[in-house]
Amino acid sequence: MGALLGQGNSGYSVLAGTGTTTLNQQSPGQPQGVGVFYGANLIALGTAPVLTVVDIIQSGPGGTNTATNTLFNGTGTAAGQLFQAGVPGVGVRYKGNLVAVTTATAAGTWNVLWD
Repeated sequence: MGALLGQGNSGYSVLAGTGTTTLNQQSPGQPQGVGVFYGANLIALGTAPVLTVVDIIQSGPGGTNTATNTLFNGTGTAAGQLFQAGVPGVGVRYKGNLVAVTTATAAGTWNVLWD
């Protein structure tokens, strides 16, 4: 059995710059797990930083069919800004690969919390 949610096992990722980052990847061919995305904190502003977090669920033989669900999309306006996903402290569940996409005119730095 995997680690239980909410038992101090959360992942904390720092994203600097722009691009796509896989925060939590599910193993191909394995049953999809369940995780929680809690939210993000913008620690360095940059210019017009945007964070999008998606749940990419692979299905079918070899994971050839995918579904992408957007869990969060936010634009930062001030350093220290907190973005909570779903109900504060509860978050939003995901079933596949948790992926973050950061874009900006000038990159900011995000802290992202997930389990």
